[in-house]
Amino acid sequence: AVVSTQSTGQCCKCDCKPDVVEMTINDIINGNGDFPGISNVLRSYIKHMPDLEFVTATRICSYLSLIQKRASGELLTTAAWMRKFVMAHPLYKQDSHVSDEVTYDLMMECKRITEGQKCPDLIGSLRVDSDYNNTQYRRDSYVTESDSSPVFSPTPADL
Repeated sequence: AVVSTQSTGQCCKCDCKPDVVEMTINDIINGNGDFPGISNVLRSYIKHMPDLEFVTATRICSYLSLIQKRASGELLTTAAWMRKFVMAHPLYKQDSHVSDEVTYDLMMECKRITEGQKCPDLIGSLRVDSDYNNTQYRRDSYVTESDSSPVFSPTPADL
């Protein structure tokens, strides 16, 4: 006989805990009381990588922050943002048919966002410009002449 873990919280008639537990995407990404969360594990890993460049660590952590905010519901997913855009469009007739005009406006808005227009509902404060290719962000900007270690080592506050 199979004993449901939903009714008893146990995997069988013994007192052991189940090997599988139900978690939300927020629990998986951000953690809960029993699980640290993938993003926290990754941040800890990044923090202990001595050869990781400051800019790279900062960029990774900004993307982790974006993922964390999407998982928690603080930021909209792309699909939710698109639905919100269409539903609020003045030409949308609430009939489940997205006209060519609405589609065009949606695509143009997406294009503007990829070109750097701010969209706090979708990407929060994620940096979307291309300054990472600029010389001020090159690794040689962050090393001393005496050694090759970065001048700026990310601290927990940076990550």
